[in-house]
Amino acid sequence: MRGDFATGLIDLCAPTLAGIKVGSIFLYLVRSGEDIHKLVAFWDAELQRKGIRVALIKERADGGLVYVFRPEMLAAVLQCKDINCFLGKYGFAQCGNINKCVNHLRCRFCEADKFPHEIGVFLGYPLADVQGFINNKGRNFTLCGTWKVYGDRSVAEKIFERYTKCVQIYRRRFASGIDVLQLTVAT
Repeated sequence: MRGDFATGLIDLCAPTLAGIKVGSIFLYLVRSGEDIHKLVAFWDAELQRKGIRVALIKERADGGLVYVFRPEMLAAVLQCKDINCFLGKYGFAQCGNINKCVNHLRCRFCEADKFPHEIGVFLGYPLADVQGFINNKGRNFTLCGTWKVYGDRSVAEKIFERYTKCVQIYRRRFASGIDVLQLTVAT
């Protein structure tokens, strides 16, 4: 995404900023003179005050893949026995330490020949849908929105609507002059 980092946060991470989604991911392409590490460090420091972390999980010459997440919400997701078992297949040790899990996710992006689709868990997608996507190689889904749905379609539709409405509200409020920190719900 070209543009400023704050706009990327609003356009692609609004549900996470609002506290209704565990995490979001977006590709940020740096503009002339920008340093992706400095941008991530700045926004991580700013958003930590609201209970959100910002991490660079895959660096590129022209920017990087940025993961924005709520550690408390992620910790709750990772405590699920089924999710822990699933992630264990991808080298994630017992996920009691969020920093270790995010660091391993970063390693999976660097090591994997393919995109590590287990990231869906870190984005708050239902485990059935993450597994369905992996098992079906992205085909045979029943609905496509924020993610591809293989499980409960009606629940996913409601979540998609909620996320869409959230993004619309955040874009409108941001355009009216309200900054990212004011729009971010604290935990």
